[in-house]
Amino acid sequence: MIIRKGAITIKLLKQIIAAITALTILTLTGCGKDSGTGRVFKYDISANPTTLDPQQANEPNSDTIIGNMFMGLMTIAQDGSVQKGAAEEYSVSADGLTYNFKLRNDIYWIDCTDFEKQCTANDFVFGFMRLFLPETQSPRAKDYFCIKNAKAINEGSITDRNKLGVKAKNDFELEITLEYPNSRFLSMLAEPPAMPCNEEIFKKAKGKYGLSAECTPSNGSFYLKSWTYDKYSITDTNNLILGRNYKNAETQTICPSGLNFFIEDEEDFISDFNNGEVSCLAVSNNDKSQIKGSYKVDEFSNITCGLVFNSKYELFKNENFRKMLCMLVDKNAIKSALSEYETADGVVPKQVSIDGKGYHEIAGNVNIPKYNVRAAKDLFDSISPQIDKTLLTGAKIIVPDSAAQTAVSYIMQEWQREFGFYCKVEMLSENEYSKALQNGDFDIAVLELSGKYNSPAAYLEKFSSSSSENYTGFYSADFENYLNKAQTASSDSSESMSLYLKAEQSLIDHCAFFPLYYKNEYFFTLKKSEDIIYNPFSKTVNFTLAKRYK
Repeated sequence: MIIRKGAITIKLLKQIIAAITALTILTLTGCGKDSGTGRVFKYDISANPTTLDPQQANEPNSDTIIGNMFMGLMTIAQDGSVQKGAAEEYSVSADGLTYNFKLRNDIYWIDCTDFEKQCTANDFVFGFMRLFLPETQSPRAKDYFCIKNAKAINEGSITDRNKLGVKAKNDFELEITLEYPNSRFLSMLAEPPAMPCNEEIFKKAKGKYGLSAECTPSNGSFYLKSWTYDKYSITDTNNLILGRNYKNAETQTICPSGLNFFIEDEEDFISDFNNGEVSCLAVSNNDKSQIKGSYKVDEFSNITCGLVFNSKYELFKNENFRKMLCMLVDKNAIKSALSEYETADGVVPKQVSIDGKGYHEIAGNVNIPKYNVRAAKDLFDSISPQIDKTLLTGAKIIVPDSAAQTAVSYIMQEWQREFGFYCKVEMLSENEYSKALQNGDFDIAVLELSGKYNSPAAYLEKFSSSSSENYTGFYSADFENYLNKAQTASSDSSESMSLYLKAEQSLIDHCAFFPLYYKNEYFFTLKKSEDIIYNPFSKTVNFTLAKRYK
């Protein structure tokens, strides 16, 4: 261990905290049965949170800490189902436009300055008001434009803020009115933008709300005791220390006594977990073999890897040419080469569920073109007069990793042998790959399709003409129609699931995305820990119910 003069390293700091925590636990538990509660849980994050203001946050590090500090009207359970949070009861009108909530009266705001106040319906009204005000510049305001007059207020065409469709009937009753139904509105009420905001603390912050411990209150499980960050520091002690919300713990189950978030370089994450310095860790297929020691692991099939074709490349404007290439994808050969990956049978991966039940269990499965050399040749012969043969050489395929490169190598062999279609492959770093997608600097790509929330919409909407992540220029009127109808259904019912399936099938039929294999994520926890909830969509971790045994 190296200790710099006049400084303390992060490793030493973690060891000191661990020793103090262990001593505290021994003192509290004595010789009685260990309940697993009262522990301090530690977790590495990759960067200093940009803000802890829920209405402005938009990245996993911020969202993780916000999720442990704030409570929305609804929460997401470990199985992905939507549960009541600050809402004690709720009802939804038959047309899906009016939501009435009766709030709990035992939720309190606290902070590190000894502020203490009940959380009321007015706090939710003020939170939504801030979300849509133009001066807030919330990056996620548009996600909630289904709320009545939200878009008009955000764009400035309505200046009377009282016209927003969020009203406090009294201190503990809230009404939200929508412009149009939104099938996932309840789950959206568990996400950071929908968190309440106490107007008194916000005004006292004087523009620094969510930027320091003194200006960041909590109505959730934990409050921010301290926030230390200096990007020029050589002490490696950048961290956020959270304590249990003592008021809410009087009426709610909050198991840990505190949380320590250490701001670390990502290359240290695995070693910190292997050394027992942090409680849990999420990794991809590529890194799971590096995990050592005694642990438990949860597996999430939440990424679909598949082929996309850039419509700027002249050949790919022809849908039949794309279809012909997809007919020559031999998934059995890819499966043999990538034995640790599961062959994808849809655009939406298996992890997506509705109230704990798999989306495809409810909606059914899509039909994907089968490997068929004869049919591909017949199709090529029929479109041959329509295509420019000089373009059969030189298409650029970009891939994000060695698994994708292996899959592409088998696919290209078929294309070359049957049609003389030659491509060059470039495996890019994460940053280079992301930049190439955004700039359209590719002809074909193996796209890692992921979603930020648990719904088919999170995956399918990326192919919408209005999406900034529609890198290929794909447009289909039938796809847009199915997706829009599914998203504006009154609930995530069998009807909306059927519409999502039709939208998914449309992507397959138009060869806008050809699924190859699923890529998994793995969430490791120390062997004696349990009930740490990882959300593979938002990449956030919730420690409210976390326990660790001696």
